[in-house]
Amino acid sequence: MDKKQKLLDLIDKAGKGSIEAAEEIAVGYFKGSFEEKPNFIKAKKWASYAAKHGSEKAAEILARLGNQ
Repeated sequence: MDKKQKLLDLIDKAGKGSIEAAEEIAVGYFKGSFEEKPNFIKAKKWASYAAKHGSEKAAEILARLGNQ
């Protein structure tokens, strides 16, 4: 599965309420897995959503983005 399809699948799952998928999207954007380089704006958007719903990993990303 290519990166774009994986991202679309994760967005679909997140749209259906999967916090794990939202967290994985945040991590992917933070690390630059979905695009040529990291996208901190999109990472922050997805991490905010996942952290609000209890994701500790997403909260860590938000904390790291606060230092960007």
